[in-house]
Amino acid sequence: MDSTAKIKILNHLLETEIAAIEFYQIHAASIAEEDIAEGIRAIIPAEKSHAINLRTRIRELGGKPVDHSAGAVGVGRKMGQESRQQGTLGMLRLELDNEQQAIKDYATPVAEILDDFETIEMLEEQLFDEMRHAKWLKKKILALEGKR
Repeated sequence: MDSTAKIKILNHLLETEIAAIEFYQIHAASIAEEDIAEGIRAIIPAEKSHAINLRTRIRELGGKPVDHSAGAVGVGRKMGQESRQQGTLGMLRLELDNEQQAIKDYATPVAEILDDFETIEMLEEQLFDEMRHAKWLKKKILALEGKR
C-alpha cells in the first residue's frame, strides 16, 4: 500500500475519532447515571489521543490531516444531540455501534499494510483501545437491560 492510500485511510480514521470525541462529550454531559457518565468521560482522552496519533502519522507520511473544524465535528455533534433524546441506553447503543465500526476500520489496514510497521503498531494499539471501549459498553448495555 502506498503512502497516498495510507494517508487516505488514516484521514478517514481521524474523522471518525473527531466525531466520536464530539458525541462522547455530549453524552457524558447528558447521561444521568453518574457511574456511566464517568465511564464515558474516561473514554474521551483515549479518543483524543487517537486523533493526535493519527494527525502525527499522517504528517510523517507527508500528508495533510483533515481539518479539525471540518464536517466531522458537525457530524459528531449532530449524532450526540439527536441520540440524547433516546436516553442512556440509546446513547450507549450508538457508542457501541461506532466502536464496533471503528474496530473494523482499524483492523482492515492492520491486515492490509505490509511494509509500514510504525503505522501498523499505532493502529494495533488504537484497535485494542476500541475493543476495550466496546467491551465496557456491552457490559453497561446488558446491565441496563437487566440481563446481567
